[in-house]
Amino acid sequence: MSTTSSTNGGTRAPAWHRIAAWLIDWLLILILPLLLVPVGVALYMAGLRLPIGLWNLISFLLLIAPVTLWCAWRESGRFQATPGKRAKGLIVVDAHSGRPIGFGRALLRNAAKIALPWELGHTVAYGFATAARNPSESLMVLTIIVYVIMFAWLGALFLPSTRTPYDLLGGTRVVREPASDAL
Repeated sequence: MSTTSSTNGGTRAPAWHRIAAWLIDWLLILILPLLLVPVGVALYMAGLRLPIGLWNLISFLLLIAPVTLWCAWRESGRFQATPGKRAKGLIVVDAHSGRPIGFGRALLRNAAKIALPWELGHTVAYGFATAARNPSESLMVLTIIVYVIMFAWLGALFLPSTRTPYDLLGGTRVVREPASDAL
């Protein structure tokens, strides 16, 4: 079966369109860390020393949570798409009815898509930054988990259904906008 076959709510979004949309979104999302990192560096240079767990919590609250909430807001209701998806002519719909999804489902989808892997990645990065020459076994296991999640999310795009684990969790599907189907 082609990855562009018709489904409820539109034509399945090809994997490369979803990846291109993701890259566009991340170019926009990177604006936030570009603003926050200099502040963190300035605070550190001024002598502020916090436990690594607190730095991780602060980065979650100031970076990961806002990005996750923003993406959920954009994919729910009337928008149905982040700017990257919109640029590629894609929308997020209910997998069964093809209708727009609400904020709660969009938040669940984006928590699994963005917040979980990003926070686990931060935890791994902070762990390696503070570990001695021999990282703990738990840090190594967490690193493997992060890579498994990343490859599962990416690899699922190339399956016939093109539905990722976070699409399955949210009961969603990413499809071409009806106006884009004729392209």
